[in-house]
Amino acid sequence: MPALRILLIEDCTDDADLLRFQLEDAGLSFEMRCASSERALRDTLDTFTPTVAVSDLNLPGYSGLAALALLHERLPELPLVLLTGADDAPAPPVPATVLGKSELHRLPQLLAQFQRTA
Repeated sequence: MPALRILLIEDCTDDADLLRFQLEDAGLSFEMRCASSERALRDTLDTFTPTVAVSDLNLPGYSGLAALALLHERLPELPLVLLTGADDAPAPPVPATVLGKSELHRLPQLLAQFQRTA
């Protein structure tokens, strides 16, 4: 099975490290790139083609919803996951799986499903 190519849109390095640890602990084979702003996201997309994208909802100066819309525009078939700590998070403007941060333990399973169908 090929390694997942994960694009993580996240401004908090602690959260990014936690996610990386969870995926490694679950035994997933992956390569992950992080972007913390719109500019970084656009630059990363110029050099990296992900097989799945995971975005935080709240980013300083940029919205996770806007990030998902940009990703959907550039890579319409890309599976998208939106992470949120808000109970009343707005619906994503494009097809995406929404996980609350309390459900983060489900993310490795979800990404493994994407890996099997890639």
